[in-house]
Amino acid sequence: MDLSLLLAGMAIGLAVTAPLGPVNILVIRNAIRRGFGAAFLVGLGAVVADVIYATATAYGISWVSHLIEAYARPLLVIGGLLLVVTGVWLARKRLEISAVEAEEPQAAKHIGKMLAAFGLTISNPGEFFGFIAIFGTMSGVLRLHEGWARPPTVIAGVAIGGILWWLLLSYLVSRLKSRISGRALERVNRWTGVLIAAFGFALLLESLA
Repeated sequence: MDLSLLLAGMAIGLAVTAPLGPVNILVIRNAIRRGFGAAFLVGLGAVVADVIYATATAYGISWVSHLIEAYARPLLVIGGLLLVVTGVWLARKRLEISAVEAEEPQAAKHIGKMLAAFGLTISNPGEFFGFIAIFGTMSGVLRLHEGWARPPTVIAGVAIGGILWWLLLSYLVSRLKSRISGRALERVNRWTGVLIAAFGFALLLESLA
């Protein structure tokens, strides 16, 4: 395996996951409310979507690109509405710190949030076009056409880079959990909802452009 190629893929994975977005906000919220494991699972949902887009880009699967381009506006509307509804629900939801601390981890609930993160990522056409732009910019380094092992190495790097980011973010935020008061948790929940709804409105406005 080409280590430099793997590192390039990891850099791409970090580049698409690290910028603040809806999934980052959801991961932070879950790390505060439910701890490291729940937050990391949310991040994994986004990693799966990123790997799908990275695979389509690395192998030049043209029908995927055509499909995304053809349905870009409906996807923006769906993604935007999902974010707005999620954001409003979170902003209006009242939390009791004692109830949060007493909650037992529920696998089905965590898997549901993982799927929600996957849906938010896969329904954003900008994510796919971002991969196209990055792969195009780095084409001289990646040279994906020069060997059958190069595309899967880059894709593996993208997955590893994303996983490392979510591990780091989930761990760091969950370490702060015990220092956050009930009032602060309410504010985190409210502003999480506001920011996610704002991202949703931005997608809806983009769909009208």
